[in-house]
Amino acid sequence: MRNLIMKKSLQMAALLGALTLASAANANGVPGQGSWETTLLARDLDGNLVNGPEAFYDTALNVTWLRAGSASAMNWSTAKAWAEQDRFGLSGWRLPTTHVTTADGSCDYSYFGGTGCGFNPDSSVATGSEMAHLFFQSLGNKSRYIPGTLDDQAGWGLSNTGDFKNLRSYSSWSGTVYAPQSGTAWFFSLGYGSQANFSKDQSFYALAVHPGDVVAVPEPQTWALTLIGLTGLLLSRRRRVA
Repeated sequence: MRNLIMKKSLQMAALLGALTLASAANANGVPGQGSWETTLLARDLDGNLVNGPEAFYDTALNVTWLRAGSASAMNWSTAKAWAEQDRFGLSGWRLPTTHVTTADGSCDYSYFGGTGCGFNPDSSVATGSEMAHLFFQSLGNKSRYIPGTLDDQAGWGLSNTGDFKNLRSYSSWSGTVYAPQSGTAWFFSLGYGSQANFSKDQSFYALAVHPGDVVAVPEPQTWALTLIGLTGLLLSRRRRVA
């Protein structure tokens, strides 16, 4: 009975997180909360320092987060396509992955902490999910429930968004398909600090991440101008020698 109550509670939280699109979605960066100020390193990908960074290299996970999340909610297939598009001359972007702890890839709803499903999921570097690590460790946010209880936790929710843009207090898609049901996929609720599975037809938000530390890749026009400049420099030096 207790597990059934917890399961229904999580499902309701997921539904509310997905469908309640109010204006209280965005918070601000909170100094001293989480490790984001030292572990999320700004990366300028467009060559324009004035408009701020376009991404953050996560030194703990060895991935690079796109600074701006999706502007709107979308189904899983659309979110996957949004995440995987080339950006700033870089391919290889994707949706974040979810670490599943059960042998068959299912969601067991044992979500008191340290599991792969429910509230307070595993957020460790070695075995946790990427969005769980970002939410709990990097940004220092709290799940709705105190680990090991069904009591509300003071200050729960997305209280800190670091320096991200469009990091919303709602559910975001994972790129990990829910193994027992191909029509569903995992998601992480940035509002409740929980993760579970839901139909791919549901509209959730999305974040994009890239393996490793990315740097700006010059566009073809930039390479061409660089080659022209180098050629001119070499010709100039030859003339001086002659």
